[in-house]
Parts: sequence; C-alpha cells; structure tokens
Amino acid sequence: MAATDENIGKTFANKYLVEQMIGEGGMGKVYKANQIALDKPVVLKVLRPALLSDERTVARFQREAKAASRLNHPNSISVLDFGQAADGAMYIAMEYVQGKDLHHILSREWPLPEARVIRVMSQVLSALADAHSASVIHRDLKPENIMVEQRRGEADFVKVLDFGIAKIVDGSNDDGPSLTRAGFVCGTPEYMSPEQARGAQLDHRSELYAVGVILCQVTSG
Repeated sequence: MAATDENIGKTFANKYLVEQMIGEGGMGKVYKANQIALDKPVVLKVLRPALLSDERTVARFQREAKAASRLNHPNSISVLDFGQAADGAMYIAMEYVQGKDLHHILSREWPLPEARVIRVMSQVLSALADAHSASVIHRDLKPENIMVEQRRGEADFVKVLDFGIAKIVDGSNDDGPSLTRAGFVCGTPEYMSPEQARGAQLDHRSELYAVGVILCQVTSG
C-alpha cells in the first residue's frame, strides 16, 4: 500500500520528505519522514484532504497539536511542528520513536517479569501526571498508544503516544465551540471508564481507570 501512496516521495511545507506510511486512521495517515534541514527522522501525521472542509475535524486536529505541545515530559511524545502545506494539507510533525508498542510486547513476550511491569507502568503514570498538571487528559489510553524502546542502553523506555482525542480541561474556553456533541463517546471501549462510556464529563480519574485496565492486562494476560 505504501508504494502506491500519493504522499510517498512528497515534500511537505518544504521541510519534510515523506519516506513511508507507518499507520492509517479515520482522520488521516501517519508517515515516517525526514526533516530535510537536520536530516532527522520524524513522524508526520497528515489530515485526509476530504476532511479539510469539516470544521469540527480540523478543530480536533488542531487541538491534538495544541494539547501535545503543552507536554514537556521525557515519557510523552514531543510535537515538533504544526502547519499547512501549500496545497492545503494539514500536518503535525512529531518525534520518531523506534520501538514496539505495549500491545505487540504483550502478544509476543507475556508473561512479563514484575520488575518490568513496574518499570513500564511507572513511566506511563509519570507521563500522565505531567499531562494532568497541564490540564490535558488523553481519553484513549491503551497498550497500542504506549511505545517501548531501548534508549542509550536503558531498557523499556516509554513514550505515551497519540493525543488525537485529548481534551484540554482548564476551562479557558480558548478552544472555541465544543468539539464533541453532548453524550458523544470517543475512545476505545475496552479501556473506558463508566463515565466515559456514558459520554459524561471527564477528569484525570477516568485516565486512572484506563491505567488499571492496562495493569490488569499486563499482569494477567
């Protein structure tokens, strides 16, 4: 599929040369790209062209960049850039993490030693604590959004990914109109707290429910 993708080989905003597609979702596609000026690998998330006319989707895409840019923690993915190419394509550039997601690890390496579970989950909690202090809740925490890599000889270094449906809860109203309808539910059902499943107002406690589900999963299989 990647070989026939129209964005492969394309340069976005005269900055990023797209090399390969590494993921795809409802909002757009995710690519590995090269930041030309620094010759540095990055992840480029590009909004689907058909969605550019949908104000709610564009606002959500902008919110992802804004929410993630508030985070400054070694265990949270870093947003490097956000913008719109000359042809109108909207993109977010993020740091590239070379590793395996926790879902992949559980499917191939379970059972995990207790010390490893503690090492991974403590980093997840540290990243969430930082996000919550910045008034950001993730709303879609799951093993697929927890990347684990080997870094500078350190085993199991964690990065929490994909703040695509993150919510900023500081009450500043600088996000404009509500981006989700009343009672609207977003997230992954298996990891949702009861209040999230009901479409109710959320805070950091709902995130801790998701952590509890993940912790049960990594310890029990």
